[in-house]
Amino acid sequence: MKMFNIIIAAATAVSFYSFASAKAAPNEVQKELSAPQLQGKHTARFWGFRLFNAELWTSGAGTFSFDQQFALTISYLYPFSREVLARSSVEEIARVEGGAPEQHAKLEKQLMGCLVDVDKGTRITGVAESASRVAMYVNGRKSCTMSYPNLRERFFGIWLAPTSRDAKGARRLRGNG
Repeated sequence: MKMFNIIIAAATAVSFYSFASAKAAPNEVQKELSAPQLQGKHTARFWGFRLFNAELWTSGAGTFSFDQQFALTISYLYPFSREVLARSSVEEIARVEGGAPEQHAKLEKQLMGCLVDVDKGTRITGVAESASRVAMYVNGRKSCTMSYPNLRERFFGIWLAPTSRDAKGARRLRGNG
């Protein structure tokens, strides 16, 4: 009987610890997604410098798909200007597609209007509303909604696609690594 009580106490402690340590989704994710689940997370590094922490949130559990409802939250650990963020985004899209960044000048302009200069602690969340619409939040406040052809896969593919510069990080975010 004493052993049984010890096992029950240990199981209760583990359950309580798991529940208490489970991370709640940011408010904007809770607002936009039904039953948000953390799909995966990753810390991006460059030459040993931690650049940002990323978390992929989905509605419900299961295998990630670009066709489902999801949100990507990036918490910056290093300062970047909005110009650098917007330009590097279109450069990555062009790299993957084999085109020139100038082909995405309209998207770059939209990103410039949505983004802010980031510092350590700034959180930007993108929510995939449809194949061509993405809502952006900065520190929990909606900054804009962008529309652009195939924006969901183009934009979020920077972090989530197998063709990402950080393929290992993309796998982790998608819950496969």
